[in-house]
Amino acid sequence: MKQGHVRKRGKTWYYQFRLPEKGPDGKPDFDTKGGFATEKEAWAACRNAIKAVEQNKRVKPSKITVRAFFVEEWLPAIKMLVDATTYDNWQAYVHAYVVPRLGDGELQKLTAPILVKFYTQLLTDGRIKPDNNIRMYEYWTKATKRGHQPTPREITDACGVTIHAARTAVRRYKAGRIPTPKPAGLEPKTVRNIHLAIHRALVDAVAWKYLVDNPADDAKPPRVARVRRPVWTPEQATRFMDSICFDRFYALFRLELTTGLRRAEICGIRWPSLDLDAGTLSVHQGRVVVAGRAQDAQVKTEDSERLIALDEETVDALRVWKAIQDAERALYGDDFRDTDLVFTYEDGRPVHPDSIRERFKRLAAEAGLPEIRFYDLRHTYVTGALRAGINPKVVSQRIGHADVAFTMSVYQHVLPGQDEDAAARAAAYMLGRRRTPETASNP
Repeated sequence: MKQGHVRKRGKTWYYQFRLPEKGPDGKPDFDTKGGFATEKEAWAACRNAIKAVEQNKRVKPSKITVRAFFVEEWLPAIKMLVDATTYDNWQAYVHAYVVPRLGDGELQKLTAPILVKFYTQLLTDGRIKPDNNIRMYEYWTKATKRGHQPTPREITDACGVTIHAARTAVRRYKAGRIPTPKPAGLEPKTVRNIHLAIHRALVDAVAWKYLVDNPADDAKPPRVARVRRPVWTPEQATRFMDSICFDRFYALFRLELTTGLRRAEICGIRWPSLDLDAGTLSVHQGRVVVAGRAQDAQVKTEDSERLIALDEETVDALRVWKAIQDAERALYGDDFRDTDLVFTYEDGRPVHPDSIRERFKRLAAEAGLPEIRFYDLRHTYVTGALRAGINPKVVSQRIGHADVAFTMSVYQHVLPGQDEDAAARAAAYMLGRRRTPETASNP
């Protein structure tokens, strides 16, 4: 490859050098770029371009926009490579935030400062979804002032929300919990998730020779403060289970509180994965929600695939549940939807993960317990297991974490006093009980 040359054209300078590969027509191909103010600038750019070719980092000039790359090339390409929920989230971020604010710009002109400014704007005024909690509360307040307490169905029709959201809102209002208006900007965690999607897209843009480097590498997203999610105490967990002893999904909630399964995992369990005689459960399938619809899926990661033991009482609860389901199968006959799923409705229809989440909210409220998310039952299990003295590595493996270090980074706070205990025990082992110079007797 020749070192190229620099020439003046009009008032500006341009460089040109021959590429090692020939063009589509078999003739020599050249890299040419102009518009430089001085000969020195043109030579510097020429040397950088030659270096990029030598390092296999050369990209052809392209006018493709951010919109065209993300929507027409990247999203279709990754649809079969990532799990359904990840794709659903990423395409939502692209259409709701990336395209409206960055879509018209050229992909090759996207820089780290542009991305940082974009993240700042999202934190300031990025919220586009309506604040349905405030809308429902305003409707509720106006109706009750007129002497009419609206039903969840009326709130659904008036505010355009789901019946689950309306029912949850009614319970909150009756309990005296007033919603707080959401800010105009997005939460830092949401902006960070948008950054992760952009970063992955630009990694592919580099691999596909659209970009030399990934500008998202140098665009730092906002920091996300770690929030300690509330958990129930063992007494509260017991109170909950006692209050739902006649609920259809008693076994599901007991299994959750004794294993810490993810919501998708517990909704996707099939009978062949359960060995009630051995008291074990093989976790390798899930049931996720994509665009409101539930569908089968593999578990989150390879580390999520695991074989875990079940306690005797949970096995007994599952045996009782299996007998109920078998009786319903016999009652419905050919109309029973036999899917092998463990948790179903009376006619065999699979449970919807969102329905289980809403059912939990209702049951917990009826029991008069502190409000937590269904996912916080997982945190409740891990917290209880660690405080019970179970080896953190065993806990980490049971809940499907990649390694124990991650588990302890999240749950270290639930083991107060361990550092003090370790200090005392290590000192006693190494040096025994010794008198310090201050307390030793004078000769």
